[in-house]
Amino acid sequence: MESYNRRTPLFLATVFGLSLGIAGCSEQGSTEAAGEPQGKVVATLNGKSITESELNKYRDARADSSQPQDEEALLNELVTQELVYEDALQRGLDKDPKVLQELEQLRTRILVSAMVRKAMEDNPATDEQLRAEYDQLKDSLVISEYKASHILVEEKEQAEQLIAQLDDGADFAELAGEHSTGPTGKNGGDLGWINPQQMVPPFSQALQQMETGSYSKEPVNTRFGWHVIKLDESRQSEPPAFEDLKGQLAQMTQQRRVSEYIAALREKADISINGEAGEEKTAPLTAE
Repeated sequence: MESYNRRTPLFLATVFGLSLGIAGCSEQGSTEAAGEPQGKVVATLNGKSITESELNKYRDARADSSQPQDEEALLNELVTQELVYEDALQRGLDKDPKVLQELEQLRTRILVSAMVRKAMEDNPATDEQLRAEYDQLKDSLVISEYKASHILVEEKEQAEQLIAQLDDGADFAELAGEHSTGPTGKNGGDLGWINPQQMVPPFSQALQQMETGSYSKEPVNTRFGWHVIKLDESRQSEPPAFEDLKGQLAQMTQQRRVSEYIAALREKADISINGEAGEEKTAPLTAE
């Protein structure tokens, strides 16, 4: 089950991506040659009408495209698509076995995408359920933040000498202003409030082990040089508000429910996969 849960988001992303791209393929190539056109005609092609409705469908199908959606450019794209579609029919590609196989695969993907959407639409998450998800997660979203200062120098020996001066009562900010090679030196080494995840590991590890008001008793080495660190204050951050996370929570809940739906289908199905040597094996619970 663990493997299944990890890989399901990739499966979902593939399905949702296909549903957007496939919509454009499936709704076009169908202008009517006979009968009255339905709606305003925006172009004609070899006697066939292209309506405003068809143009709107084409626009919606490629709404996520990075290309500009100028009205005239869109219409020309649609005309070009219809021209190629007509030529494909005239050449008999709609009867080509390879093309028919691709069309069947396309049909399968459209149905899979539609079923996944239906599974989500049939069981939408309520605000109450999303708040319950939020209450379970919010404590894990709290992080420790630290208000710290540092003195950065190039040599370990110089850092050790600065620590010795601090031991003798020297002022940290004055030493930082005089000796630090970092950009914060002019501000007494003040880094402000920082998230340890934003710092390089040796620095953040040393910082999190310190007590408020103390400075590092040993120089801390990073790729930037040697640091003497002072921890001024620490605090716990506030978790993001429910409203700020509501969209992500809804998406996460939907993905989990689709995962559960797929797991239920697999649980009821009789699945076996033949290995390389023809050995029959039980299929793993994964969605690819």
